Amino acid sequence: MIDTERIAELQAEIGAEDLSCIVSVYLEEARATLAQIAAGLTEEDHARAVHFLRSGALNIGLSGVADVAGKMTCRAASSRDDCADRFRDVLDHTMAEVTDRLA
Repeated sequence: MIDTERIAELQAEIGAEDLSCIVSVYLEEARATLAQIAAGLTEEDHARAVHFLRSGALNIGLSGVADVAGKMTCRAASSRDDCADRFRDVLDHTMAEVTDRLA
């Protein structure tokens, strides 16, 4: 899910080109964060990583991505890989949708 109001607000404030750049940077950083999660993090570092994923997504209107990230917060270490895979799938789908909107 995409918060279309937030996307429109950001487009009006900074323009579609700059928003596209910000979304691309978030995507790169989110993928790097997912790799860190998959490699294994301490509870504290995991919480920080999930917070980054969730807050970054909310800031740029990716509400569905933020919801999935929020569900990763309290997962046991043994199920984090599954959560990271689900997050990656939702992220890819959402990013494709955002890219279409910004084109």
